[in-house]
Amino acid sequence: MNYFDLLFSPKGTIKPQPFAIIVIAIYAVNILAGSVLDGGAIKRVGMWPYLGLQIALTWIWFVAHAKRLRDAGRGYVVAATIAFIYAASIVLMINLVAASTAPVTDTADPKEPSVSLIGTIFAVLFINTLFTGDIFLISLLLFLFIGLPLLFSLIAVIYSIVTATRPSLTPETPAVPAVAAPPAERPKSPFS
Repeated sequence: MNYFDLLFSPKGTIKPQPFAIIVIAIYAVNILAGSVLDGGAIKRVGMWPYLGLQIALTWIWFVAHAKRLRDAGRGYVVAATIAFIYAASIVLMINLVAASTAPVTDTADPKEPSVSLIGTIFAVLFINTLFTGDIFLISLLLFLFIGLPLLFSLIAVIYSIVTATRPSLTPETPAVPAVAAPPAERPKSPFS
């Protein structure tokens, strides 16, 4: 099986060890990609490279899980659902980053600090919380933009661990083919 089929084709099966390597690589690339996701990078290259990488990583994640589940004799509907939910959490996170880099007003002077949209929303909600004592709105916003994507990521990691530990139903292929023993000689019959 070539690398393209291994990473992009949901047909076939995969054993636990290659599955674990692929999934760990996916999570490592995802963490690295998320670490460069800040306002400066978004302003320079835009959201499209990050979004394209996330789509590719989500598809490879789904393909690896579908193959591993097929190898374990299970269906892949749950993996497809988790991939969809993870993609939705990526959209939430991209909205958070885009809102944190979107200026509220245009400033002609580049030395003058610009105020971001998400910063303005949090400031208004914080002031509302100080005067009313009600923390529901700011808690809801924090949960929607930060807690929900982290929760979906945690669910995906736990599901990957569970999927990797499922026993394989396909037989192991031996490294060296077994050599058949020659047929035993028939004993001579005293009647022949």
